[in-house]
Amino acid sequence: MFSSITPLFSNVRLAICFVVISLAACATTPTSLSADQRLHLRASANDFAELGIGTTIEKREDGRRTPQSSKYFEWWYFDGLLDDGTVVVVWFGDNWLYGSHQRTVSIEVTPPGSPTRKIMKNFDEPGAFARDHAAIRIGPDTFEGNLDTYTIHVDAATTGGMGCDLTLHRRVPSYRPGTGYIAAGDKFFAWLVAVPEGEVSGTLTLDNTVKKVTGSGYHDHNWGNVSPTDIFDNWWWGRGRVGQHTVIASVIRAKPDVGGNFVPLVFVANEQKEEVEAHGDAVVVSAGSLTPHPDHKHVRPISSTINFAMSDGSSVRFSISPRMLTSSDLLESKSFAVRLAAHALGLHPWYTRFESPISLSLPGGAPIVGSGTLEYFELN
Repeated sequence: MFSSITPLFSNVRLAICFVVISLAACATTPTSLSADQRLHLRASANDFAELGIGTTIEKREDGRRTPQSSKYFEWWYFDGLLDDGTVVVVWFGDNWLYGSHQRTVSIEVTPPGSPTRKIMKNFDEPGAFARDHAAIRIGPDTFEGNLDTYTIHVDAATTGGMGCDLTLHRRVPSYRPGTGYIAAGDKFFAWLVAVPEGEVSGTLTLDNTVKKVTGSGYHDHNWGNVSPTDIFDNWWWGRGRVGQHTVIASVIRAKPDVGGNFVPLVFVANEQKEEVEAHGDAVVVSAGSLTPHPDHKHVRPISSTINFAMSDGSSVRFSISPRMLTSSDLLESKSFAVRLAAHALGLHPWYTRFESPISLSLPGGAPIVGSGTLEYFELN
């Protein structure tokens, strides 16, 4: 859902803005908010009508959804677990970082047992974005699809020898919680999971060596009109496979000035149908016991599990593990002044992505286990 947010603090200006915003939020927490001003998932009949969408997801929803303007951001994200254990992550973004006025293509590859290798390319050129389906061209790189099938090309000649030509075929129905718009007043962050789980094939290039690959993959699409640091305090997001079931779950904690409340979302499906789609009051979220973070540089303990219990009797549990795909202190490379200001506020923004054991219980069935990834993003 939010993995492309990892470069959020990649320049000092944005890091300073984050500290100032956080200080302002601490100082101006409102005493009362209307339901519309609190962070919430837009899911009413009026919301659907106002946004011009229905309950059936259309391919146009994965096309460009925002004006090309510095007031909006948008990105298209893919990750794949290849049969040899390699993890590949690719995303195409416009005005992301928020306020950067640039287009971005990022690719990262984590071979089994090896460190993650990452290349991020920024472009001043406007790129090309279709509105009737996903068709993005940024520089020499392309990301195109129609909900059923996607092709992703990252040119290895412009990345120092790391690239891909991948095809993703959807195996599980697309998912959108409600309208997909998580909003607070007129601010919003939207989410569409075009491919909850699919079959990956094609080629991966590493060190200018091309190899054929197969595996499974995921694609989602985010857009909005506000930096997530303005409205989110932290979130958990996980996805994976449990037997024949695809599981996606997330919980966002709002910043105090937009309610300080939790917004949970859960989706479970097999290749034939959606089995669980729950959000809001239909989901009770709890955290497991605190444990030291596997990265010794992380100063705070972390919950050992994140648990979702649904009103229909189903439940999902994601657990952290010692195997970290990413662990990033988001202030590590910043100036002394920025770090000092942040730490004076008690802020230690951090992004962690784990390999995660998953447990799933469906009504009338015994618990079953599987695996996936779990990310925890701390903006406080």
